[in-house]
Amino acid sequence: MSDTIRETIIKDFMARLAVITTANGYNTDIGTTVLRAQKTVGPEDLPCCVVWPQQENSVPSYGENDCTMPIRIEGLAEFWSSNPSAISEQILGDLKKCIFQPANTSSRTPSGWTRSPDYIDSLAYSGGGTDSYPEEGQKTVGASLLVEVGYTERIGDPYSQ
Repeated sequence: MSDTIRETIIKDFMARLAVITTANGYNTDIGTTVLRAQKTVGPEDLPCCVVWPQQENSVPSYGENDCTMPIRIEGLAEFWSSNPSAISEQILGDLKKCIFQPANTSSRTPSGWTRSPDYIDSLAYSGGGTDSYPEEGQKTVGASLLVEVGYTERIGDPYSQ
């Protein structure tokens, strides 16, 4: 069975995030492991990104639904002797660069997106940063990015635009 447009977008985001490595010019290697809606992340998964698709909003319009799907992306890494705030800012910067860099806002390629896929109508940054910093003895820090993804689907047919 084919994927819904929403599922296709989620899979594309996961593939896109996998390019976040220092070898590809980023500050962190959080793209080394990309997980989906996984609450518990073990030390063996670090560094990583976790993709959290969220509840969408929809407005019907002439036989179509104009949908807006929030996707929260978390980047997690160990900070060792570095300042955790500095590492979380690098994570946020890497997430923004990966998702919103003009060279990345198009069709999927192994190294990123060269233009927006036809099924994505819009990408908007809704917010991001670090909610809390590590407690004494912890060595992991993270930052998150909230993206609003706009797309359309036919009413009653989430597989077609």
